[in-house]
Amino acid sequence: MRGSKFSDLLRTIQQGIGVCCTLVVVISLLASCSFTRTQATPEPFNAPNYQPGVTAQNGVTTTQSNTNTQSNAATQANTTTVSAGAVAPTATVQATTGVTATEVAAEQPAPAAAADAPAGANLTGYSAEIAADQVVPVVAQVNGQVLELKVDVGSKVKAGDVLVRIDTAALEAQRAQALAGLEAAKAQLDLLKTSATSSDLAAAQASLGAAGAAYTRAVNGPTDEEKRLALAQLKSSQAAVTVAQAGYNIVKGNPAIGALPQSLQLQQATLAYEAAQASYDKVLKGATADVIAGAAAQVANARAALQRLQDGAKPAQIQAAEAQVHNAENSLYLAQLQLNKATITAPIDGTVSRVTTAIGSQAALGTPMVTILSHTVRINVAVEESLLSQLKVGQKAVIHATAYPDRTFDGTIAIIAPEVDPGTRTVQVTIRPTGDASVLSPGMSATVELMVQ
Repeated sequence: MRGSKFSDLLRTIQQGIGVCCTLVVVISLLASCSFTRTQATPEPFNAPNYQPGVTAQNGVTTTQSNTNTQSNAATQANTTTVSAGAVAPTATVQATTGVTATEVAAEQPAPAAAADAPAGANLTGYSAEIAADQVVPVVAQVNGQVLELKVDVGSKVKAGDVLVRIDTAALEAQRAQALAGLEAAKAQLDLLKTSATSSDLAAAQASLGAAGAAYTRAVNGPTDEEKRLALAQLKSSQAAVTVAQAGYNIVKGNPAIGALPQSLQLQQATLAYEAAQASYDKVLKGATADVIAGAAAQVANARAALQRLQDGAKPAQIQAAEAQVHNAENSLYLAQLQLNKATITAPIDGTVSRVTTAIGSQAALGTPMVTILSHTVRINVAVEESLLSQLKVGQKAVIHATAYPDRTFDGTIAIIAPEVDPGTRTVQVTIRPTGDASVLSPGMSATVELMVQ
């Protein structure tokens, strides 16, 4: 019994040893096997120089390399490149198709940008946004109410087209006032240049005589006749008071005396007497100093007027009058200029992109009214400082618009900024389309490819 148990244990041990040996052999076999596929080793990119007149087949290089160094299985890797940085067609050719990479490349047409590029040139791309070559905000130059608005967003305009009209009532009044001032200045100048006539001289002499007589009367005092006349007026008014007083005395006991005509007559007679007394006193007193001085001034003015007519205008007077005419002409010009500014016109050819006013609104000086975008566009890109030596004005470029993925647009470098941005170490380069770019609108996304060596 004990011997059979020992025999079973021994067989179990032997079976375990056999299983372990089998596992060791299997593991060794698995370790000697390779379950990974070695990837093809890429060949260096060697782009041949573009030669004008060479067909696409000659411009294609096919490189085959054995990529499995641990097994006899060989993998062919075909790489196709096109000169001038053009986009290459797919170069990997399936072994089962029986078509070589050279034949596939020969069937693909060479891009136009690559065909125009010089030998050894590469295309370097930059993303940018298309912008209008000119953005012109049109503002009001006078104050007033908007009467007419002749454009809307999207309107095509030419330089000189009327955009907005502003009320001109006040401006027209200012112009009329300036015109009247000019006419008055011209009349004064003509008067100075015109020689005096005999009638003008006679009138001036008569004025001088009248002024001299008045001065003489003021200095010599009243005449005997003037004194007698003043005294007679005084006595007459005194007699009128006596008569009115007598009539008043008759009815003065009447309780309603204030309402009777006798009372009013007495008042009027009394006032007339007082006025006659004052006039008589003035005549006796004679002219005061200020009256005499005024009379003397009138004599001097009349004599000067007569002398001017006899001598004619002096050169300085004519020059002053001419200056007044010029000043009036300038005032009229400014008034007309302000009147013209009430009609706002387009300064350039372009398209209206924004309208910020409406009919009936009040326009103030400097208020934006309309914004116009020019028909021509440009693209600004930031180019690395290291490529600055390879760029020049007039150099060709290729423009790709996101809105038109199936089209390319020719362009040239128009402006190269004279300074480098110290923050980004780039220089701003402006590209303008040279062909038909009417479909390109400001704000579109675009990619610009510059041809550099």
